[in-house]
Amino acid sequence: MISKIFIIGKDGGLCYSKSFFGSGKKNTEIINFLTSINHIGKNVGLGEIKSLHFTNLNIIYSYDDYNYMYIMASDIDDPEEEIRNKLELVKNEFNNLYHDQLEKWNGKIKQFRDFDRFTESHILIPPKILLAGEDGVGKSTIMDLFPGETILELDDDMNEIIQKKINLHNLEGVTEFILREVNLQDLISYSKIYKTLLDSADIICLVTNSGAGNLSRTKQLFYELKKKANRADFYIIANFQDLVNTSFEPDKISESFGITTFGFSAVQADAKDIIYKIISSILKTSIIDKIEEKFNHFV
Repeated sequence: MISKIFIIGKDGGLCYSKSFFGSGKKNTEIINFLTSINHIGKNVGLGEIKSLHFTNLNIIYSYDDYNYMYIMASDIDDPEEEIRNKLELVKNEFNNLYHDQLEKWNGKIKQFRDFDRFTESHILIPPKILLAGEDGVGKSTIMDLFPGETILELDDDMNEIIQKKINLHNLEGVTEFILREVNLQDLISYSKIYKTLLDSADIICLVTNSGAGNLSRTKQLFYELKKKANRADFYIIANFQDLVNTSFEPDKISESFGITTFGFSAVQADAKDIIYKIISSILKTSIIDKIEEKFNHFV
C-alpha cells in the first residue's frame, strides 16, 4: 500500500506532498532525512539513492532532467517494480503538467496543489476489507447497509468478486475503502483459486451469528485461513447480538479467538451508524495507526 509521495525541487524545497493515510505530521522530518541521506550518498561518491528498505517500509527514489527528486513510500510487502512503475507515472505526469514551471520554480507550492486530482485517481489504492463468513450470518445484510451499487467483478484469477467502493467522511486519514464479500468455507476449500483475493486483502472481518455452533466452525476455519492470509489483520463482527438467549458476548468471543470482536445486530434501527463506527475503528487501528507508527519509528 502506497502511503506517501514527495516531490523535492533541485534546491531541496518541497514542491508537492501527498499522504494517503494518516495525518502527515512527521512529513517535514521524513523529507529532511530522505534528502539528507541522498545528499550524503552523492557527496561520498556513491551516487543517487535508488531505494531504501526498512523493516516495514520501502522508500523508492526517482529523478528527472530538472534535478527534481521523486519519492514514494510503500509497505515492505509491495513489489518494488510495481511501486517504481507508479512513481515513474507520477514523475512523467508531473513533468507533462508543469514543465514550464519546473525550470524556473519560485518556491511556491500553490501551483502544484491540483496534482492531487491525479494522485488520488491514479495512485491511491483504497484499503480492502473482506467480509468472510458462512451462509446466513449476515454478510450481504452488512454490505447492504452501505450506500452504493454492489458490483460483481472478476479478479486476476477470473473469480467473481462481490464488492462496493465506500466513501468515508468521519475518519481523518482514510477517505474510502473497498468492501468485499465471500463465503468463508469457499475461501478455505478453494484458497488457491482465491489467492489473489486473499493476497490483496488488508483486513479480513469474520462475520458470525454469535451462536455456539457457528462460532465453533468459524474458529476452526479461522485457524486454517490465518495460515493462508498472514498479511491481513483479522477481526470478528459478531452478528445477531439481539438474540440474547443464544448469542455469546463479544468479550467472550474475543477471548476465545484471540482477536478483537465487535458486537452487532443488523436489525437494530441504528445498525447503519454502528457498522460505520465499527469499520472506522478497524481502519484506524489497522491502517492509520500502523502507518503512523512506521513513520514515528522512521524519524
